Amino acid sequence: MAEKDIDWTWMRLDRTLAIRGFPGFSNVANIVINLMNEGMVDAVYNEKNSSRPRYCVSEQGHQLLGQINEDTRHYDIS
Repeated sequence: MAEKDIDWTWMRLDRTLAIRGFPGFSNVANIVINLMNEGMVDAVYNEKNSSRPRYCVSEQGHQLLGQINEDTRHYDIS
């Protein structure tokens, strides 16, 4: 989700993960909601269709990803 600077629908995210071969992601809506509840993902509503939010990685989520990247950077042996 953080790879691209777009707002994702849960359906688009589910399809993208399936195309990339990630198994078990048929329940993406619940995963996204859980990430949102933990502050890692923000819901983005637009005026046209406020009943169908899109999702993006929150500032807190980006900070966590940055920290994970920093913590694992020295383990990269490539």
